[in-house]
Amino acid sequence: MRQLIAGSRGSKLALTQTEGIIRDLGLDIPIKVIKTRGDNIQDVALAKLEGKAFFTKEIDDALLAGEIDLAVHSYKDIPTDLPDGITIAAVPIREPSNDAIVGAKSIEDLPLNANIGTSSLRRQALARHLRPDLKMLDLRGNIDTRMRKQAEGQYDAIIVAEAGLRRMGYPSEEYKPLDGDTFIPAPGQGALGITARADDTEVLELLKKLEHASTRMACDIERSFLTALDGGCQVPAGIYTEIDADGKLVEIKGFISSADGKRFLSETRIGKLSDGIELATGLADNLLRSGGDVLLEELRKGGN
Repeated sequence: MRQLIAGSRGSKLALTQTEGIIRDLGLDIPIKVIKTRGDNIQDVALAKLEGKAFFTKEIDDALLAGEIDLAVHSYKDIPTDLPDGITIAAVPIREPSNDAIVGAKSIEDLPLNANIGTSSLRRQALARHLRPDLKMLDLRGNIDTRMRKQAEGQYDAIIVAEAGLRRMGYPSEEYKPLDGDTFIPAPGQGALGITARADDTEVLELLKKLEHASTRMACDIERSFLTALDGGCQVPAGIYTEIDADGKLVEIKGFISSADGKRFLSETRIGKLSDGIELATGLADNLLRSGGDVLLEELRKGGN
């Protein structure tokens, strides 16, 4: 096999994820660090930036130019409309999809008017829906930076993905997982997506060994929900999927909210796993018809 090059963002988490995939492949693959727009802009909340693909465009460009041969992404960062010529070649087994709170036992346990750090509109909306008194503050930076800021007392608590904490080796006593049925995750959260050129048969064949079928199916279902909403990763919407042990049934819970959490639409559907994408699309369409279309349009115009 030819010498391959992997592309990655420069954050510690991104590099840890990429190094883990390289170990699983059992090959000596150097990593090319690529700065993305999302990495370069640290003083503005992502929700206030225009466009999508904040953490993938520059990596996609390098992939199409032949500068790298594969890239490891947090699945939720991958936009629903991939550039022509790029495919998600493998979706490995998933870490937990739920969020976690650092600095408190639960959302309910937080003191009145507590300051919560998160850069995610989804997390802000969910926290405000559960606790309207909470004060939401933007939080950017890698996992280590976020944890340090919370430890220094800049926030009473922060909310991050549990998967990132686990991959970075943080001990479980330093955070509390939030129930995904109540604090609904982002589509694809906890999963990785490995992208490659769609015509690079050698790399596509290599990456097949990392594929985890049920994780791919869950992510496809969640991605179809986001596509039906025509939303990127920075909208207050989320979806939680549970596939039964037999791999035949799936339970899907999705939501759309106003940014302040006051107008909150949620629905659950259960059906055959083979109908999962249809179930998720129907759920999204029903939420939009129930007023979600108005909420998303207000958000696009800068309202609450």
